[in-house]
Amino acid sequence: MEIQGKIISVLNPQTYTSQKNGNTYVTNQFVIETQGQYPKKVAFKVMGEDKFAQMQIAVGGFYNVSFDVESREWQGKWFTECQAWRAVRMDGQQAAAPAPAANAGTTTGNAPSAPAPTSAPTASPMPENNGIGDGSDNLPF
Repeated sequence: MEIQGKIISVLNPQTYTSQKNGNTYVTNQFVIETQGQYPKKVAFKVMGEDKFAQMQIAVGGFYNVSFDVESREWQGKWFTECQAWRAVRMDGQQAAAPAPAANAGTTTGNAPSAPAPTSAPTASPMPENNGIGDGSDNLPF
């Protein structure tokens, strides 16, 4: 499956230790917001720091994300997760490369991400009232 949208959040990595063999592994998560009249937010999990680094995820970037959806049962409850296996930046910008180890002593500060170019799809504004009710809520129905 594929989805396109803007990265709105990158969560802290989580480290786990396998109970079966004692190996540790790292998962990273990021949240993307789709474009359109009713934008949706979707959280994706990426297994492995190396895979996450290859994706060059940057907050504010517009990406096409390839992913798999899987549900698991645990103690009578079902949990669904979206696992990203590829993310391609679509707005023509590249994420900043990490500083070389030789410059590790210098600080660079955190510059804000550049806004997406105007060629990227934008969300349509939602009508305020649609002639139904008093317009005090923002529900589309």
